[in-house]
Amino acid sequence: MPQTTASPIRLKADDVLFLNRQLASMARLNMPLAKGLRILARDVDDPDFRAVIEGIQQDLDEGVGLQEAMARYPETFSNLHLEIVRAGESTGNLAVILEELNSHTDAMRRIKARIVEAITYPVVISVVIFLFSLFFLLFVAPDFETMILERFASRAALNDPGNADPLRGFPATKILFAASHLVWNPVILVAVIGLALGGAVYLFRKVSRMGDEYDDVLFRLPLFGKLFESAALMKITRTMRDLLLNGVSMVETLRLTGRTVGRNRIQQKVDELRLAVEEGGSFSRNLAGGDVFPDTMVWKLQMAEEKGIIEEALRELASEFELQVDRQTTLITKLLSPLLMVAMGGVVFVMFVACFVPLMSVYS
Repeated sequence: MPQTTASPIRLKADDVLFLNRQLASMARLNMPLAKGLRILARDVDDPDFRAVIEGIQQDLDEGVGLQEAMARYPETFSNLHLEIVRAGESTGNLAVILEELNSHTDAMRRIKARIVEAITYPVVISVVIFLFSLFFLLFVAPDFETMILERFASRAALNDPGNADPLRGFPATKILFAASHLVWNPVILVAVIGLALGGAVYLFRKVSRMGDEYDDVLFRLPLFGKLFESAALMKITRTMRDLLLNGVSMVETLRLTGRTVGRNRIQQKVDELRLAVEEGGSFSRNLAGGDVFPDTMVWKLQMAEEKGIIEEALRELASEFELQVDRQTTLITKLLSPLLMVAMGGVVFVMFVACFVPLMSVYS
């Protein structure tokens, strides 16, 4: 009997793409998949990758279908991947469908790379500003405070013994030195570092899932919200097009598509569409409402469904949303680069002026 226990092995995306290409080549050449996988396993060095290939090959030898054999590795092959493979097996067009699957995966990776590119620069600059500020407050500001107070005490003893406030008239300097005292407090310092590390971990987890999951909070972010929304819509339209093109029913397509973008208003709308179609309603006629999908997307799909070319309309929409992602990432990069450089320069300027101006005033 074939093994049915799920395996925790998770392959890299490049390995999955490579496996798809090899399976497509085998199917195109009418080579038995089990035989081809047996040969392929000999050329693979990675033990996890070899274990997956050999596991699939053994199941195929025992009469299990390719989709069922791959389903033993849910960490590697998503439900969407498995459904597309099942469609390829049922239609006898496995080679073409696997190539389409690779094209789909490449498109999703490209979008994720663009999003990460747009996020990385502001995150790096923000971290640099934070670390510089913390270093200045811990190691530079105390020395300036000591110099100012010592010089003032010496001058006051000779000229103005009644003046007890050396920082009178320098509110920015007072705030800076007060912040320095705070971060030297062990409790405050640990809290600041803990919050920073916690935020970094949270952000890393968000970025690592970017392109796979979105939530409504991301859609409401200034400047970035439009980017995330366009990426989610691109994923929805591209996934629907690929599934429908490969013979998957509309109900099943909507069910699978709703699982690809995380929990947000787009996913909720897709679930509503699925329920409407299950009850015999029209897919495109239920798109409007809720301010989820752009009006252009709604009327294009309505017209396309009437003419029976909905896959073509979805392909066109996916291309448009991908172009919007490219434009938005370019805009973010061009806009944030100078703003963040100005912000970093501003922080440096304010800190040094807050220290040097009172110091020079005392010495003068």
